[in-house]
Amino acid sequence: MIFPVFASVIVFCIWLAYEIRKSNKRGEKAEKAFWDKEAEADNTRKMPLDNLHYIVIPDEIFKPFLKENGEFIETDESTEKVLFDAVTAFKHLKNSKIVNFSNITNTDLKLTYGAANLPELTLYDQNFILLMRTLQSMGEYFHAAGDVETAKTMLEFAVSSGSDSIGTFKLLSSIYMDEQDYSKINYLMSSASLLTGLTKGPILKHLHEIAPSDKENEESILDILD
Repeated sequence: MIFPVFASVIVFCIWLAYEIRKSNKRGEKAEKAFWDKEAEADNTRKMPLDNLHYIVIPDEIFKPFLKENGEFIETDESTEKVLFDAVTAFKHLKNSKIVNFSNITNTDLKLTYGAANLPELTLYDQNFILLMRTLQSMGEYFHAAGDVETAKTMLEFAVSSGSDSIGTFKLLSSIYMDEQDYSKINYLMSSASLLTGLTKGPILKHLHEIAPSDKENEESILDILD
């Protein structure tokens, strides 16, 4: 019995050593490929940025934060922090360039647009993050204040602009469910299906869980007809 066990241990050790060497070789190849790609990206010439998908904030988003003369409302230390932060953010974003690069690596950005453009492109992406965060906070703010329509305006623009925030989808879908506007849940599912980040799965899972079944939809239609 000792020899078969010993032989099995030897075979296992040989297999383990082989797998370790194979894994190390894969790691070395991946690392070399990364640095080769990075070197190529660093040497990519600067390209024009005219073809970027710039996000334009519509006037209706700014409206709740503007006075009658079109200037932003005044804020100071006595203003609610969430509102103060929102007004500060929108003042900055109003004349800033905004692009969603959330699922694009810096290396790929350099390869596509040139290494010299990376600092500027990073600012565009930071503006996108700020916009999504501000729209979410304002959606929550107006919803809590009972202004559902303004909350919807904020959240719907976030979704249409490429938000992958679970909080945004959850709050907006809860509003649609409260209003029994079930067709909008399908719109959210379509929007979520286009996402490529880690939140795509949880968002779709949540939407499928709350979406009424076909039978429930049929019963609702019959209730209306009655």
